[in-house]
Amino acid sequence: MTTLNSLPLSRRPSTNLGRLGRGAAMPATRSRPLAFPRQTVRQILGEWGPWVCCMGLMGMCDDGIPLAARFFNPKKSSHYIYYGQDDMVLATLVEPLLYSITVQEYGPQHWQYAIVSAETTEWAIEGTPWNKSGIISPYSSAGREVVPAMAGLMEQRSIGRHRGPQYIVLLHDLGQYWGNLGDDTHYDILPLLERGHEYGIHVIATVRYTDNERIPKAVRRLLAHKIYGYADDAHLPNTSAFRNMTNLLYYDLQPWQAWVQAVGEWMRFTVPRLG
Repeated sequence: MTTLNSLPLSRRPSTNLGRLGRGAAMPATRSRPLAFPRQTVRQILGEWGPWVCCMGLMGMCDDGIPLAARFFNPKKSSHYIYYGQDDMVLATLVEPLLYSITVQEYGPQHWQYAIVSAETTEWAIEGTPWNKSGIISPYSSAGREVVPAMAGLMEQRSIGRHRGPQYIVLLHDLGQYWGNLGDDTHYDILPLLERGHEYGIHVIATVRYTDNERIPKAVRRLLAHKIYGYADDAHLPNTSAFRNMTNLLYYDLQPWQAWVQAVGEWMRFTVPRLG
């Protein structure tokens, strides 16, 4: 997540979470501006684009400036973990990011997708590279092979034997099936998170708050950019990872909104509608 330096200052999408996010203060308990109106992905891209390849729209901050994920700087981690109450909140938060990459028409020569998700999640996207027929069940042999296959691709690219599109690997509702993915995935995911972004492989995990401890700490640490979404009554795990987060999530958050640390402060953003 970073600023696109080639754009004029007034049209830069926010911001660099990895470099500027640490040590940010919690927001004061005072009134904040109303959330930016929930536009569509195409409306926002039409006003703020076009963006060079390859960037994805995450949402609009309360000040009306878009938050974008940047996937083309190999020196910075581009792996994300989305937290939310349940699988549908998580899908609502992450769908616009995927959809925005599609509507910018970067093309399959630039982007491919590997989406691991249980069939019970009702994805809203149709007619895209990750439509229902293209989503892989984590309980199938193919689902258990996604991470090892991406780790193998990373190794091929590291020795110069393979050039091709960038990949987004979405592990949706990961805590529900982490234990089912098997030893190969558990072994390969750490090197994939450590070096995958250097070779155009970007991992996004979505995890329920209640499943946080099911994911190994080393994996959570390497999913460097952390997004905190809606939780009904903010029933969060009583662990240091979520210290002080309960008050933050009680603070004017809807199922289509999230908090993230950026530019030295906590920022709330609203994910756009598809279309």
